[in-house]
Amino acid sequence: MISIITAVTLLSYMLYCISPQTIIKFQTEHLIYTFPLVLYGIFRYLYLIHKKHQGESPGRVLTSDRPLLLSVVLWGICSVLIIYGLI
Repeated sequence: MISIITAVTLLSYMLYCISPQTIIKFQTEHLIYTFPLVLYGIFRYLYLIHKKHQGESPGRVLTSDRPLLLSVVLWGICSVLIIYGLI
C-alpha cells in the first residue's frame, strides 16, 4: 500500500503543479520545477523508515535528518521564489 500511496501522492502533486487553476492562482507555470525536491523528500523519508527503522516519530525524523530537512527547506525557498516571480 505504501508504494501505491507514494505513487498517487507524487502524481497528485505533479498534477496540482500543472493544473490550470494553480497556474492562474500563482500566475506561473514553473511550480513543476519543485517536483524533484518533493520526489527526493518522499523517497528519503521512505528510505529512513524502511532501511533505518526511524518511523516512530515523523517530526523527529524530519528535524534530525539533514538531507530530508534540506530538501524541505529548498522546496520552500524555491516555491516562494517561483510564486513571487523571482525565478
